[in-house]
Amino acid sequence: MARLVLSAALLAPLGACGIPYGTGSRVTLSEAPPSAQSTPSEGIMQALTCMRDSHTLNRIRFGIAVHSDGTGKSSYGYEGATGSFLPQGTAAIWASEAVIRAGGLSMNYYELNTERALRQFGGSSLDTALATQQQTRVPNFIISTAFTALDFIGGPSMDIRAGGIGPYYNVRGASLEVSAEMYRPGDRMTMAISSLNRQVFYRDAGIGGGRLFGKGKGELVTGTIGFTDQQRLQEATRDVIALAVADVLASMPVVPDDCRQMVENLKAAHKARVNEDRPQEKPAHGSRARRDDLPAQSPAPRIPAEQGPASGTIANPDKARRNQR
Repeated sequence: MARLVLSAALLAPLGACGIPYGTGSRVTLSEAPPSAQSTPSEGIMQALTCMRDSHTLNRIRFGIAVHSDGTGKSSYGYEGATGSFLPQGTAAIWASEAVIRAGGLSMNYYELNTERALRQFGGSSLDTALATQQQTRVPNFIISTAFTALDFIGGPSMDIRAGGIGPYYNVRGASLEVSAEMYRPGDRMTMAISSLNRQVFYRDAGIGGGRLFGKGKGELVTGTIGFTDQQRLQEATRDVIALAVADVLASMPVVPDDCRQMVENLKAAHKARVNEDRPQEKPAHGSRARRDDLPAQSPAPRIPAEQGPASGTIANPDKARRNQR
């Protein structure tokens, strides 16, 4: 009788699935949660909004390169596995979004197949027109992002049983590193590099037991009541990519100090490194490229006219900031 009751309890949920008994029946399932807007975390949004409201990056063009996964980590051995633990080239969209939210002009250099198809099927006239547009709107800077490390880490583990009953607790995690680089096209001088780290954890806790009940040999009854907290690994990369892009943008001298400080507060102990032609002279702050720290021969960011060619006049950052305000 006990076995029959248990079997009926296990089969009862199947009745709610609306299994059809004829060709005219339809399976009734529950609806998925509604869609929700996805954005970087509030602190990163505030730092990017600060740059946008300053209007210092509004006329600077940033070409976004293909996002690369340098970790080489993949898996096919579990349910839902896609082959890669981390997003691949599509993560460049998040870098482009960070530039737009900071007020800069983002240029797509990570999805080239569509334009290649336009040039191929549009003929020589369209190819020439598109090439002319590209040559007159050359990016002032290139931003390249990449996953540089993915390590799986352990944590505390506990399983204590007394009389067959007791609690258990396990923690596992992953440590992710993302790097962003900003360089000038042409001479390919690296202007700033930011490397950030983020950890993602999986927690499993509860109580389990196994006891003999009844007379004679008894009946063994086992079971667990637990809770798992699986932090999202792939979605967690959005914040660290956006913050790395904000970090290299904040290294530009035209960015206000209060916006730069907001980025510094968001970072842990990692600093963006500014490359200089004179290695013996290090900046006072790793991620802050001050005017007096930059090499004398390094030009300030080009701010061309809105409709002018990319080879426009080199603008003074202080003067550009005053004019834009």
